[in-house]
Amino acid sequence: MQKLDTVSLEIEHLLFDLTLCVNDLHSFSEQLSIDDTKQVELNLNKLESLISFVRNHKNKFKLTAV
Repeated sequence: MQKLDTVSLEIEHLLFDLTLCVNDLHSFSEQLSIDDTKQVELNLNKLESLISFVRNHKNKFKLTAV
């Protein structure tokens, strides 16, 4: 059980770091060309979707691991 708690904390830490990266990229995107901005927005959307998916399904992952 402790291993699952450790994994859960690590996932939360990674999600927090990813969220910070997404926020940083949003601010940097204002300084980019139009094409670069479109690529950044696409990648940001993918990251935000991944973060949301993991947050929404984290408890299901725990049940699967047990």
